[in-house]
Amino acid sequence: MIWMPMYIHVIFSYLAAVGFAVFLNSPKKTLYVAGSIGMISWVIYVLLMRINIDMMTSNFIAASIAALLSEILARKMKKPTILFIVPGIITLIPGLGLYNVVEEDFQLAFTTGANVLLASGAIALGVIVISSLFRTYYRNLREKLHINRTS
Repeated sequence: MIWMPMYIHVIFSYLAAVGFAVFLNSPKKTLYVAGSIGMISWVIYVLLMRINIDMMTSNFIAASIAALLSEILARKMKKPTILFIVPGIITLIPGLGLYNVVEEDFQLAFTTGANVLLASGAIALGVIVISSLFRTYYRNLREKLHINRTS
């Protein structure tokens, strides 16, 4: 799957992210940005997989970049971060792996399920780490600005 031409990945990851943003009733102004974040995260994942980086690390890095872009653009556009995070990581969700867990071969299903669980955890961890760091930074920045204004 990762060996399809890159333009196919770009087009369909963008459409998938925009489609999911529409499904979540995102404002029209955010659709293009949400689609771009989803496309960027998927392209990063594919590029990392092509250079033989394992699936968990690729998911973590792609989700971290999606979270970082979402946090920055949410503040720039004055919108909630969730409008960008969910469409940004939806392309990373291992849907085929989840589908393949219902295999008849128990050993294969168990292995696939464990990989899917680890990949999902890597995505969640990437989002949590970046969002926590970003919010801590902005909270400290607001406190410093508040202290400077009062003194």
